[in-house]
Amino acid sequence: MPEFNSEIDVGNIALQLCGVSQMDTTLGYSDPAVKKNAQAVQSVYGKMRQAELERSYWKFAIKRAVLRPIDSTFMLLAPALWSASTVYFNGSVVTDSSGTIWQSYQPDNLNQQPGQGPGWKLYFGPMAIPPWTATAYLAGEVVYVPGVSGAYSVYLSLTSANSDNPATSTAYDPTVTYPRDAIVTFSAVTYQSLIDLNLNNEPDLAPALWAVGTTYAAGAKVGGSDGAIYQSVGSGNIGHDPTTDGGTHWTNTGVLNPWTTVITRGTGSTNWLLLGCALTEFAPQYPLGAGPSSNVVSRNAYRLPANYLRKADQNPKLPVAALGGPTGIADSDWQFEDDYFVSACSDVIVFRFVADFADVKRMHAMFCYGVGARIALQVCTTVTQSSAKLADIGKAYARFMGEARLVDAIEDDWGQEPDDEYIAVRF
Repeated sequence: MPEFNSEIDVGNIALQLCGVSQMDTTLGYSDPAVKKNAQAVQSVYGKMRQAELERSYWKFAIKRAVLRPIDSTFMLLAPALWSASTVYFNGSVVTDSSGTIWQSYQPDNLNQQPGQGPGWKLYFGPMAIPPWTATAYLAGEVVYVPGVSGAYSVYLSLTSANSDNPATSTAYDPTVTYPRDAIVTFSAVTYQSLIDLNLNNEPDLAPALWAVGTTYAAGAKVGGSDGAIYQSVGSGNIGHDPTTDGGTHWTNTGVLNPWTTVITRGTGSTNWLLLGCALTEFAPQYPLGAGPSSNVVSRNAYRLPANYLRKADQNPKLPVAALGGPTGIADSDWQFEDDYFVSACSDVIVFRFVADFADVKRMHAMFCYGVGARIALQVCTTVTQSSAKLADIGKAYARFMGEARLVDAIEDDWGQEPDDEYIAVRF
């Protein structure tokens, strides 16, 4: 069996355990040769995946998000549906047809379907976004900055104690290594990095990108659309694309062009990542007796993060207190209601949670086997018309889950209980 690349591979484990024909990995659920089997698996795959994620603390699915209590200034993240024809930059946020939210981590991300192409990862950040203010932000916080004509720019903090204005471009520093698409200013001009590992390349020395209507003299240098620097062979050089010229009018210098003044994304500080995502007005229906954070009478409401499934242990595997002594763990007053939890806290919370993890390529193999066995239990009678196999499949399911704990793929919930109020007040 090949490695797990898609939910079809997981579904085929189920069919294999049932002893019936498996789906073609290319045709997937559309495989006409096993239509009944494919439909049975497709109808339960998502349900069983979510059920197994909720059942145990699978380590690959535990994430953290930095949350702030919401108030009337917050906006709601509103990712657009992924499109095969759109070119996405590093940081673009989209949703797929099932509502799962993804983030691009690759420049020029074109026609790579989230969950299948390598350029996407699941987004687990905040959904309720506050406006940027002059304060210090933690890594992972997301803010918005109002733009022109009612538009907003959304930024994710890349560092802690981050007090930079996200919309203000960082001045070029020759000692900093810049990634592709980084934005800097040099001598009051804004530049965008064209390459990764961009170190000590003064932006104003980078040649301009080739322009079809410009006449170039002999020796003139331009940046090609392929990222390389080209030098003109002769004078009167016009209308010849250096990347397709074949060496007649241009010579490829073999050097990458590091900077351009043609900005293809929003500008901003290098301590922030621009998220390509729209916002919508946020008029939350607060849980009764909660919020907004400016209301000092009631408790505050926190919006749950993207792809949230359930709360995880917030203090896993702390040192064991001796002889019943105080643990230092305070009891939480969190109450979960709909898409929120409420608390008397009014500060930033680093929230640990189990994510609705849908990226098969990044799942633990033992989880994939376990989900496959759980699907087999669900569809066995449908695809085999026999209940005799159920006992064997049940044993396989128990074996997979037991082995997952043995190899430490599942976090055992043996964290200590919070201190009793009597102990807490005495210490």
